[in-house]
Amino acid sequence: MKTLKITFAFLFVLTVTSCVTTMPLNQQFYSNNKKVGVILEVDSIGMAKAGSQGLLDMAFTPGNRFKEPLQKIEPKLNLNETLKTEITAILKSKNKQFQFITDKIDYQNLSKFEKPNSDKKYSKKDFRNIKKSNNVDEIIFLKVRYGLLVSYYGVIEIGKQGYVNIGTEFIDLNDNSLLQQDNIQTVTNINGNWKKEEDYENLKTSIQEAINKSVISLKTKI
Repeated sequence: MKTLKITFAFLFVLTVTSCVTTMPLNQQFYSNNKKVGVILEVDSIGMAKAGSQGLLDMAFTPGNRFKEPLQKIEPKLNLNETLKTEITAILKSKNKQFQFITDKIDYQNLSKFEKPNSDKKYSKKDFRNIKKSNNVDEIIFLKVRYGLLVSYYGVIEIGKQGYVNIGTEFIDLNDNSLLQQDNIQTVTNINGNWKKEEDYENLKTSIQEAINKSVISLKTKI
C-alpha cells in the first residue's frame, strides 16, 4: 500500500521554488545534432499544504483523510504517460534526437556539482555520468509533484485545489551547464463538494484540469 505523500509548505504554490533561478531555453538546443535523454520523475499523488501554520497546527492537520480518495483517483489521471506523450510530440516536431531514460535516477543522492569559475549557470547536481551510461549529450530533467493543495489558517481549512508543479532543467552533459531552468505551477479550483460520490469526481476533475493546463504551459518551456 502506498503511503500518502504530504508536502508541508508556507504558501506552497508561491514559494516551493523560490530559490530557483529561471532561465529561458538556449536557442542552440534545437539547432545542434546532440541527442537528449529525458528523465521524467513523477511523484506519487499527494497532499500539499499552503497557508500559515505552526508546528502544532501541522500536527493537528496530518491530512490522513485525503489518503484513500487520492489513491483511488490516481490510476485515472495517468500523469506520467500524459507527460511522456506530450514531450515525445514536442521533440519529434522539432526533429530533436531523444530517448527516455528508464533507469532510476536518485536525484537527492547525485553528487553535488562543484561550480567552476565561469559565467555559466550550472545544475546543482552532477549529471555528467549519464552521458556515458546512456549515450546522450544533454538531459531534460523534469521533477513533478501533483495532487491536492489544502490551504490552512492555523488548523482551519480555508480552501482546496488541484495542483501540479513541474520543475525543469535542461543540462549540457559536457560540463553540467544549464541550457534552461524553469518551474510550472498550476492550481485549479474544485467545483462542488470534493467528496462527491464514491469516485470523487469533483476532486479528480480539478486535478485533471491542473494537469491539462500544466501540459499547455510545458509547450512554451520546451
